[in-house]
Amino acid sequence: MSYPVGNPNFSGVQQPAFDHLVSRHGRAAFVLEQLAGDLWWELQRLNIDTSPAMRLRTLAQRVRSQATELQTRQSRVHAMQRQRSGAKLCTPGSIYWELPETAIPTPQPGHPPPTDPAKLSIELWDANLLPRAGRKRSDGTPFSPEEDAVLSWMAAHRETIIAEARKWNISPQAIAAAIAWEAMENVKGIPANQIAGSGIGSIVKKASFGPGKVHVGAPLVNQVEARGYLPRRTVRERESLLTSDEGSIQYIAGIMGAFSKVTEDRGKGHYNIRYDVPMLTQLYQGRDLAQWEADLDARAREGRLGEKLVPGNSMPQWAMRNQEFLNAAVPLRPWKTQPTPPQPIPPAIPQPSPGLSPTPRSSP
Repeated sequence: MSYPVGNPNFSGVQQPAFDHLVSRHGRAAFVLEQLAGDLWWELQRLNIDTSPAMRLRTLAQRVRSQATELQTRQSRVHAMQRQRSGAKLCTPGSIYWELPETAIPTPQPGHPPPTDPAKLSIELWDANLLPRAGRKRSDGTPFSPEEDAVLSWMAAHRETIIAEARKWNISPQAIAAAIAWEAMENVKGIPANQIAGSGIGSIVKKASFGPGKVHVGAPLVNQVEARGYLPRRTVRERESLLTSDEGSIQYIAGIMGAFSKVTEDRGKGHYNIRYDVPMLTQLYQGRDLAQWEADLDARAREGRLGEKLVPGNSMPQWAMRNQEFLNAAVPLRPWKTQPTPPQPIPPAIPQPSPGLSPTPRSSP
């Protein structure tokens, strides 16, 4: 855009118009991706040439690439806003920020990467706005830019993670592992925050929101709410809450607390997974409460209660390989006395109000 006072060398953006532009571009990319996928499945089901869907998918990929570039620039503007630097002109209606057209250079090995965004999933993209401390492992090797950025995010949310873990008497590292794995190993570019509150989770079965990618329409969240671990909410309400970091952490902790209680009850005292990070992440990633209850009941019938629980999903496998990362994020058990979790109270089922009794007719 042109600088409003006529400087031909100015390159920048106008806020809040730029945020609106990025939001609309991200939503357009999401809609195109969904249309391409839906069209492909429908054409395949009808045994019709799927090339129109592939062309639409190619267009969606181009738009997604453009949206990602815009989001990168948006993160730079937001960083300048936080640092209160870079504003070139303030008017009653908007603020103009200088933003050169040149791409952010990728640093050479050994140089600090403060301007090089880490390759993170969209729900944790804001971690790129936090300073990286150049953290190192015990052997002196540095954590990757992605790990360092996520550790900065964990540091900013440490109190919330520990508080929610303490509430349900589970390890804070389990919450951290779920969020970190989703951010670094299951990278997605769909800007879910832009459509939160729309109820899309009722239509797209695997729609997820926020750190940890909680699936808003899945049986698991309905079961956890129905059993009183979290308040009963509609899909739209969940979507809106999960776009906040605190809301996502609350849901992850509540889900893991529910799995821990089910394991104790159905496992008849043979298992305690509250500080078993691999098992908590195994269940968070791959089961719901009813499925896990059925698994434990089957073990009881077969006389296998007490046999070791062996996690095999990708999230717990990652957690076992990255214990040093988790130790750098939050402690496994930060309290000396084991907390007592609250008793979940299922929501009351509303009773129908009695109908009005007919008024007796008076005798003549």
